[in-house]
Amino acid sequence: MSDDLKATVNLFSNAKDASWADHFDHAMAVLHASWPDRWHGLPQVLEACIAFLDLQNHAQTTHSQDLLAAAREIADQLEQLSSSKAAYTEPSYHNRLHTADVLVSMSLMVSIETRLQGAMSPDWCSAALLAAVAHDFGHPGRVNSKPSELEESSLSGVLPILNKHRVQAEWIACIEHVVLRSDFALVEENHRRVQGQPFAWHADWLAVLLNEADILGSSFSAYGESLGRALSDEWRMINFPPFATVATSDGRRKFLQSLKFSSNAARILGVQERITAQLMR
Repeated sequence: MSDDLKATVNLFSNAKDASWADHFDHAMAVLHASWPDRWHGLPQVLEACIAFLDLQNHAQTTHSQDLLAAAREIADQLEQLSSSKAAYTEPSYHNRLHTADVLVSMSLMVSIETRLQGAMSPDWCSAALLAAVAHDFGHPGRVNSKPSELEESSLSGVLPILNKHRVQAEWIACIEHVVLRSDFALVEENHRRVQGQPFAWHADWLAVLLNEADILGSSFSAYGESLGRALSDEWRMINFPPFATVATSDGRRKFLQSLKFSSNAARILGVQERITAQLMR
């Protein structure tokens, strides 16, 4: 990465009257305009998200410090791994851009839920960022042949980092729960687990936030079609049959119809309205 790309990236809108949706649109535009030739770097994206959540200005606990230290090392390792063409072929969809999209989405959703609750939880905010940056660690561009297969592989890659930074057992268990349940096949069950419950900081709700953050970018019209093509390219490499339809207009419509959002954050971001507008075209 060149020196001029090491500076802090200004992801989120500086406008004083910016809405949550404005922040999302601004951040996504910055990320996608930079990929891949002017890529800012995943560590820089993570730092921008930490700053957006204002974590550096809140009283940090030992837990939050450890969680953020682990998240930073994971981001560093992902950047190094993906830049080493000889050691790792970065997938077309499950790449650093996708991880950055999820980090931005998670940051906004966590910020909205925090504002609604009226109190900041540095531990849970840090855990949310860690889950986002870890959930597709070292993704091989394949699909699961059994439940949570690739998610288990990602966990195997990040657990040594969590242990290195002395992340406590209860937080490791939380991250394991959330990452394992990021398998797309478990999304419907994850939403059922919190159905009728007000938002609260616990592992089941964090799993839902990660599920929503995982597909938030793809649900919006500005990026959904290009991301669909990237996923098609990724699946074509392994001859996974849906590669032929996922990027078609019919495939896009079926994808949008399948999406589930339960959080207050998604409601405030106007996600369902954007999906409905696309389906009515």
